[in-house]
Amino acid sequence: MSAQEDFNKKSPDKEEEVQLFKIHGVNVHVTPSEKQFAQDLFDSLASIPTGRKAIEDMKKFKVDFFLETALGTAGGYFDPEKNQIVMAKSLGMDFMEFALVHEARHLLQNNQGRNEAEAQNLDYASRLMINRATEADAQTQAIKACKEWEAIGHDAPMKRFEQHYKPIVDAYNKRGSLSDAFKGWYDDDRIASSYEQGYDVDVYLNNLTAEPDYREPVSLTPADIAHFCGGDRVEGFEEFLDSKQARQVHLLTKTAVELYDEAAAAQGAPRDPSLKNVPVRDLKDNPAAQIYADKYIKKTREDIYPKLLDKETDPLEKRVSNTVMSAIKAVEKVNAAAIKGEHDVNAEKELKEAKARIGKDIKRFIPANETAKIAAIKNNRSR
Repeated sequence: MSAQEDFNKKSPDKEEEVQLFKIHGVNVHVTPSEKQFAQDLFDSLASIPTGRKAIEDMKKFKVDFFLETALGTAGGYFDPEKNQIVMAKSLGMDFMEFALVHEARHLLQNNQGRNEAEAQNLDYASRLMINRATEADAQTQAIKACKEWEAIGHDAPMKRFEQHYKPIVDAYNKRGSLSDAFKGWYDDDRIASSYEQGYDVDVYLNNLTAEPDYREPVSLTPADIAHFCGGDRVEGFEEFLDSKQARQVHLLTKTAVELYDEAAAAQGAPRDPSLKNVPVRDLKDNPAAQIYADKYIKKTREDIYPKLLDKETDPLEKRVSNTVMSAIKAVEKVNAAAIKGEHDVNAEKELKEAKARIGKDIKRFIPANETAKIAAIKNNRSR
């Protein structure tokens, strides 16, 4: 019986206490019955150069490793605030092997300057650039590890990686190039769209009524982030990150950020100058983009709708949610025309009006004392 099978057969009836073990010098927090699985996982990483690099980084930066039931099939994550790498218990060994290499790369990125960069009030284009480049870099590290395992006769991680991330594998296989693998991340509409929804649409729409950051936006260039995104192994790194392929987003995504920008400006925050230059993803002759544009419009509408029905919803929140729903409807119409290579002028006008209305919604509910605060902020910024 494999460690994974034994691990999965353990009865959940008795709660075991999580204990701290040192495995290959890394702080590993698991139950005694999970220890062998964790040992096998770290032994596998130790069998290849890229895995050993991941282990060395985990030791160097004193990260804590956890297995978590609540994640379900979500995979895993690196939490920079707690300095933890958390992996879902439900992942098979073959997936967790490269996923741990991926998360260890995020740990390294954070300690090479990502943390300091993101502490600033970055404009949207810069934040998008970092989010994407760090993911592409982490996946490049993951496929590098998979290829090393494959070379020593352990091909399960590579097979599993290809099942989930075929565009990256296809890009890599053209020349056996890590540079191509990095760029291949941007070819995957499923992944790129998912990250836009999770990191941008959900975040910005859920914070429309929150107090904004009043600091001036900071704009970064590809050269500014190359040192923590593996820029040295990507051919034409700076030119690629400035390309439409690397910068384009769905119209829904751009709309969500523009709605937030309007709401923030209504509270006295400076506008984000980068938004006007963020390109919208083409939908004509692009079936994958069409599928995910439609999918996330439906998801966003489903997320917003309960706020309109809930009697306990704050009046401002309800008013803003109504405006967001109008914007979503307009985006849907604009997209329908774009699929045909056309423009829906009326829908574009409706979208523009919805964006302007968000600011008015916010201003209507700003208390008198907050109005004075906003005036003071604007006055200080103009000096």
